[in-house]
Amino acid sequence: MTFEQALQASGLLPRAIVADGKWRRCPTLDKPKKRNGAYVLHADGRGYWRNWATDSDINSWADKSVTHSSPVDLAAIERRRQQERAQRLRAIEGARAHWARCAPAHGLHPYLERKGLSAVGTQALRIWGDALVVPVLWKGRIISLQSITPDGQKRFWPGAPVKGGALVLDRPRAALTAVCEGLATGLAIFQSVRNARVIVAFDAGNLSPVVDTMRPSGSVVICADDDHGTEARRGFNPGREKATNAAELIGAGVAWPEGIEGTDWADALAEWGVSAHRRIERQIQAKARYVT
Repeated sequence: MTFEQALQASGLLPRAIVADGKWRRCPTLDKPKKRNGAYVLHADGRGYWRNWATDSDINSWADKSVTHSSPVDLAAIERRRQQERAQRLRAIEGARAHWARCAPAHGLHPYLERKGLSAVGTQALRIWGDALVVPVLWKGRIISLQSITPDGQKRFWPGAPVKGGALVLDRPRAALTAVCEGLATGLAIFQSVRNARVIVAFDAGNLSPVVDTMRPSGSVVICADDDHGTEARRGFNPGREKATNAAELIGAGVAWPEGIEGTDWADALAEWGVSAHRRIERQIQAKARYVT
């Protein structure tokens, strides 16, 4: 497998591979309009890559046609890994310190208002300036933050891991667990499916890590984005494919909003009008499967 093939297998879409020893950003299958991917290829035939949205660790590759001195290479790799770990820990501490400085989110943020959402389920959110700040938690502790501007631009805390992290929109005596990608999608589901707790994974590529970490049981459904535009252009649907992969880990059901111009359940809420909440609830409940 070539380095380019390894990147593509991990969902990165580099336009050209440059072996100059510098980190270069590139789009990913999940977010082709952004540059969540990064890679570096050294002249000695060793390469590394990472999806900054979902990977907590750096992946590695080596050109087997190049002869290396194993002891030196292993030591260098271990040093890089230790440096990356130290950087991640510093980033996590920075995210937690920033969260402590953020103000409680009183009222409805313009981003959520524009999506047609209410304030139900938003108690865990905070504000910094004009940005909505969303905690990314792993086993109950913050590992990163996502900031969302009023016009919908999203950014994770630099250098902090997201893989396996989630936000849980919980309610007493929930009878169904729905796992989805983004915050607005999660709130649309939470505000429509009256008996559901919702797990927000933030990204399609993080659905499987979140499901594998949290192992939800009972009635469970993975609520996919339907990336029909990407499917028409490239022949695959990352939202539905990633959701199906996550569902197969535990035997959950999969649901996506059918027959809409948009891609997710928040779009369905906007497009379906007065019947939206009822239609969302009915479609999601119909696809849930019991997980032991």
